[in-house]
Amino acid sequence: MRSRLAIAALAAVLSAALSAGAVAVAAGKSPEPGAQDEPPSFARDVMPTLGRYCESCHGMREQHGGLRLDNYDNLMRGGDSGPAVIPGDAKKSLLLAKIEHRDRPSMPPRKWLPKAAIARIRAWIAAGAQP
Repeated sequence: MRSRLAIAALAAVLSAALSAGAVAVAAGKSPEPGAQDEPPSFARDVMPTLGRYCESCHGMREQHGGLRLDNYDNLMRGGDSGPAVIPGDAKKSLLLAKIEHRDRPSMPPRKWLPKAAIARIRAWIAAGAQP
C-alpha cells in the first residue's frame, strides 16, 4: 500500500512539472530559466559538454591532433587541422562537423553526444562563439 501511495505522489509531482513546462512553452517561453533570454554562453552551454566528453583526449594531459578543449582560449586556438570554431559560422566550424559526425574521424569516437548538447554548441558558435 505504501508503494502505491509513493508512486501516486511521484506521478502527481511529475504531472505538475510537465504541465508547468507545457504552459511555459505554450506561452512562448522556455521551461528552462534563461534559455531564450540570454545569449549562449561558453561556460554554461559549451564547457560542461567539452569537459565531460572531450577532455580525456583534448585536455591538459593529452592533446590529440594538437587540440586542447579545456578552456575557451585553447578551443579558439584550434589544433593541427586549423581552427576548431569559426565564430558566427557553425556550418564551417570543424568542432561541429566532428561532433555531428559529418567529418572523419568523428568525435567522440564510437559514440554520439546528446542532441541537446550539440544544439547548444551549434547555437553558441552561430551567435559568435563569445567567451
